Amino acid sequence: MDRYGVVVHPRTLERVAMCVVAAVFTALNVLMKLPCTVPGPADLPRGAFVSQYGCWSDVAALWNTRGLVEHVFPYVHGSELGHGTVEYPTLTGVWVWLTALPVDTARGFLLVTGVVAGVLAVVVTLLLVRVAGRRAWVWAATPPLALYAAFNWDLLAVACTVVGLVVVLRAPSTWSPLVRFAVAGAAFGLGGAFKLYPLMFLAPLAIAALLDRDAPLGARVRRTGAALGTGVGVVLAANLPFVLVNVEGWLSVFRFQAARPIGPSTLSIWYYGLLPRSADLDGPFQQTMGTMATAATAVGILAVLVVTVVLALRRGTTPWLQSAAALLAVYMVCNKVASPQYVLWLLPFLVVLRVGGWWIGAYLVADLCAVVGFFRNTYATALGAGTQTWAFQAMTVGIWGRAALLVAFVVLFFRTPVVVAGAALSEGEREAEPDPVLEPSSTSPAP
Repeated sequence: MDRYGVVVHPRTLERVAMCVVAAVFTALNVLMKLPCTVPGPADLPRGAFVSQYGCWSDVAALWNTRGLVEHVFPYVHGSELGHGTVEYPTLTGVWVWLTALPVDTARGFLLVTGVVAGVLAVVVTLLLVRVAGRRAWVWAATPPLALYAAFNWDLLAVACTVVGLVVVLRAPSTWSPLVRFAVAGAAFGLGGAFKLYPLMFLAPLAIAALLDRDAPLGARVRRTGAALGTGVGVVLAANLPFVLVNVEGWLSVFRFQAARPIGPSTLSIWYYGLLPRSADLDGPFQQTMGTMATAATAVGILAVLVVTVVLALRRGTTPWLQSAAALLAVYMVCNKVASPQYVLWLLPFLVVLRVGGWWIGAYLVADLCAVVGFFRNTYATALGAGTQTWAFQAMTVGIWGRAALLVAFVVLFFRTPVVVAGAALSEGEREAEPDPVLEPSSTSPAP
């Protein structure tokens, strides 16, 4: 109770604290990135300056290299990246253009992006609290937000993903299963229009809609169609206008990503596991590595979906959320790029699944070693110190430790139940505000 006699519930205070911490961590990331928005010292190479402070962000870099200062609407002019067109799906490109309109400098653009990131970080925090209670601290108060919140625009896709999770797990009781599946599919489709990876989650969602034996076959077919229809529909709505106006400009994004070499900055197992052959960024082995990465990703995704279907048929309920988390782990370890901010994609799943603290801590430590080691090693290399440094060893431990944990997560996720909403509350609070209990093997909405 405050001095005005208003009773403030302890859980409300905790939620406010979570939001404040998430916003502060996001602000710290913006402050860390600010030095890279201005030229560095004349006597220090740009690469060394960026690596010394670890202040690299795609936000500032693309402002200077993609003509964002011209405020040209993206994808509709020309056939190459530039003049406002960036190497991301259409909704991210439009969002970048929109948020660049009020400013004329890289510093201003980073600040605007940071404000949006702070809002998204708080929104995701509140959504995760609704599903997982105080486990949302894992999102709000761990290093990833302070390291990557404004590194890129990934929080847009993360927010869409978490909306999809919450819609299925804790939507209003008045929503029918058909509505839940439709809205969740739309959320994943919207996320895919920002960053592609949430489109993977449509597959386990559709499997759950069709194979969960909690409704007649006709109802299951309808909700499967709703999930896939809304998801695919959102993606088409976000892309077809650009395809019709300028297909070459739209394709430039995919051409750029396909042609991107697997280099040291990708932090992937393919580059560091296949040295020295992978060191030639222009040689024919690059195509071989790209094919290997694509094949490994496809095989891993197919294997996860097969396991999902088998479990669904055996149990009558589908562990779709566990399957979605496993798909993401497969993609992160097998893809040709393992950008540091990808941990933001994974973190919500570590919150809503009852993954043990040691697993979470181990992954966050490995991620920290990888990114800190990379920047310090790049700085040392720029100054001619070579690779025999503590930074190179830390980076190596981080990259391979992270990869090993992701492989373990694929199995662990299928063996881990969804967090019971409200489990973090005291007994008295649970009686005052009961929460639905979800079976560990099923996260489908009740009929």
